[in-house]
Amino acid sequence: MPPLLLAATVFFAVMCAMTFGSTKDLIYIYIGLPLCALLIGFPLWVAYTNEKQVLRDASQYRSQAKFVRARQLSPAMRGSVVLMEGKVLKVTGLMMNKPSYLIQDPTGQVVAKRFALPDPLIGVGADVEILGRVFGKAANAQSLYINTLTIKPVSSLRQTSEEAQSDQEKLRIKKLN
Repeated sequence: MPPLLLAATVFFAVMCAMTFGSTKDLIYIYIGLPLCALLIGFPLWVAYTNEKQVLRDASQYRSQAKFVRARQLSPAMRGSVVLMEGKVLKVTGLMMNKPSYLIQDPTGQVVAKRFALPDPLIGVGADVEILGRVFGKAANAQSLYINTLTIKPVSSLRQTSEEAQSDQEKLRIKKLN
């Protein structure tokens, strides 16, 4: 339940109760209680059905997903299903249950937006695996983001053959004084 929606529902219920208390007109109870139930129940129902559908389709999306790094994202990839790993640097949007994660991998940073809270909640500093679609404006590669279907914590990040090779090269460099 988003905290902002809960606050609006409580405010609406208090206003109905105060108006009923001052006028003693039962219409405020007859209309106010069902509306409060609707304000709480409808978003919960929508979130539940959305998550149920996402979890049902996640295996299908995972089979067609391509593993990418942040620097590989381009406007040509819009709409493509991707799989990415990285570390969470920042989390925003929790007040409306639509978190946005700033993810950093060895090649750069990308924003991953989720339109429902993941289970379990992911915090700053966690290593995560993201499955989602690439979205953003076609003209600007900086405005690309990943519309996240699933975001899961992982114990360690993958290394591609390029990164493993560059790590080995760094070890062989000798300093000359």
